[in-house]
Amino acid sequence: MLLSLNVKNYALITDVDMYFDKGMNIITGETGAGKSILIGALGLALGKRADISSLRNKEKKCVIEATFDVQGYSLEHIYDKHDLDYEVQTIFRREIASNGKSRSFINDTPVTLATLNELGSRLIEIHSQHDNLQLFKAGFQYYSLDVMAGCLDEQRNYSRALSTWQKEQVELEQLKEKEAEFAKEADFNQFLLDELVTADLESIDELALNDEQELLENAEDLISTFNGAAQLLSGSEYTIMAQLQELRNSLKGQRTSLTESLTERINSVIIEMQDVASEIDQSAEAIEVNPERLTEVNDKMGQVFNLKSKHRVTDVAELIALRNSLNDKLGETENMSGEIAKRKESIAKQQIDLRVVAQRLNNKRVKQASVIEQSIDDLLAQLGMQHSRIKYDIRETSELNAFGCNELTLKLSSDKGNTFTALKKAASGGELARINLSLKSVLADFVKMPSSIYDEIDTGVSGEIARKVGGMMKQMSDSQQVIVITHLPQIASLGANHLFVYKSENSETVETQVRKLKGDERINEIAKMISGDNLTEHAVEQSKELLKG
Repeated sequence: MLLSLNVKNYALITDVDMYFDKGMNIITGETGAGKSILIGALGLALGKRADISSLRNKEKKCVIEATFDVQGYSLEHIYDKHDLDYEVQTIFRREIASNGKSRSFINDTPVTLATLNELGSRLIEIHSQHDNLQLFKAGFQYYSLDVMAGCLDEQRNYSRALSTWQKEQVELEQLKEKEAEFAKEADFNQFLLDELVTADLESIDELALNDEQELLENAEDLISTFNGAAQLLSGSEYTIMAQLQELRNSLKGQRTSLTESLTERINSVIIEMQDVASEIDQSAEAIEVNPERLTEVNDKMGQVFNLKSKHRVTDVAELIALRNSLNDKLGETENMSGEIAKRKESIAKQQIDLRVVAQRLNNKRVKQASVIEQSIDDLLAQLGMQHSRIKYDIRETSELNAFGCNELTLKLSSDKGNTFTALKKAASGGELARINLSLKSVLADFVKMPSSIYDEIDTGVSGEIARKVGGMMKQMSDSQQVIVITHLPQIASLGANHLFVYKSENSETVETQVRKLKGDERINEIAKMISGDNLTEHAVEQSKELLKG
C-alpha cells in the first residue's frame, strides 16, 4: 500500500509530505487547491511522462517520492527481473531537471519509465471521474466481463495468437505479390540466364583471349619478320653471327689483357645471339596462320563484349555473379509456390484453432454474464438505482475480432429490464458514476490491488446516495487501501485518515500545502463542506453526526 508521498517543486507545490494509513483515506480541499495536482505528481512517480512545464521553479529540479509497503504481494519476481533490491518499503523516485531531462529510481537504482509503470501498476490504481467514459469503450467492457468470467488470461492468449495469425496473413499477401512480380520477370530472367550459361563464362580468360587474338591477327607479318630476323642472324656468311665470330677471331690473335676481356664479352654476345636465334626459330614454328581459329576467338571476344555492355559490367567475374543471382532468383520463384502453400495451410489451421478458442470465450462470457449483471444490479439498487439493470449484450459474429467471435455492448435499462439501450445513450453523468463504482466494486473482488485512488468519481451524486457511495468504498477498504478525493461530506466523514489540501498565500506567491485533520479541525472541515465558508452551528452538528457513522 501507499505509505507516503513527497513532492518538491511541482506545479503549485514547493514541498509537501503526505502520509497514508490502511483502510479508507480521505482527501478534501477547495476547488483549485491542488488535490488533482497531487494525483498528477503521484502519476509521475509511477512512470507517466512529464516536461519542464511541470516545474514550479524552472531553475530547480522537481523531485517526487512515493513510498510503498510491498510485503505480501508476491512481487519479488519483478525485482529479480530488473535486478532491483527487494525492500519491504520500496521507494519510487522521479527527478525532472530544469533542462527537461528526467531520471527514475526504485530503491535508489536507476530504472526506465516502463519499469516504474510495470511495478507501480501492481501496487496502485488511480480512478478519476474521466474513467466514467471508459464504460463506453469496448476494451474496458470486454476486460471487466472477462475478469469476472475468469477468462482474462485466455482472452489475452487468444489476442496474441490472433496478432500472429494476422501478421502471417499480411506476410502471405506480400509473398503472393512477390511471386506475381517474379512470375512477370521469370521468362525474361530465364532468357538472360540461358544466355550467360551458354557463354561458359568459367572457361573464358579475357587476357589470354586478347593475347591469342593479337597473335592470330598478326601471324603472317610475324612469320615474315621472324624469318627475316633468322636470315640476319645466321642465314649466310654476311650475317650478324658470322661478323661477330670474325671479330672474335681477329681479337683472339692479339694476346693482351685488353683483347682477352673484349673477346670474353663478344663470346657472351654470341651466346646471347644464339639464344635469340633459337627463340626466333621456335616462335616462327609456333605461329600458325589460322583464319578459322581467329574467327572463333573474335566471336568469343565479341560475345563477352556484348554481354558486358548489355549488363553494364566491367569483367567476366561480374557476369558470373549476375548469372548466379539470376539462377537464385529463378530458384526462389520455384520455391515460392511451395512456401505459399505451406503458409496457407498454417493460416487455415491457426484460424480453426482461433475459432475454437473464440467460441470457448464466447460460451464462458454468455454463461457468466447474467451472474455478473445481477451483482452489479444489486449494488446499483443500494445506490438508489433500484429500477436499473445492466446487460452485457453479447452477439456472436462470423468474423474473428480482437476479442473473439462476438460483439459486446454494455447496455442499461431504467425500467427493470423491459427495454435496454446502449449505456452511452441511456445514462446520465450521475448514473455513470454509480455504474462505474459498482462495476469496480465487483471487479475489486477479482483483481486484488493493494491500493486504489478515487479522484472525485462521486460527481453527480448527493444526499443519501452519496452516503451509500461512500459506504461502498468503505467496504472496499476492508480488503485494500482506498484513497478518496471527494467534495461530499457524506463520503469525507467515512475515512479514518483525513488530509486537507489548501492554498497558502503571501504577497509574492501562492502554493499548495497539505495537513492532516483531527478533532475539531476535521469536524469544521466537514461542516464547511455542508454549509460553505459560513460555518453554522447546524452544519457542525450535522458533521458530528456524520462522523459518528
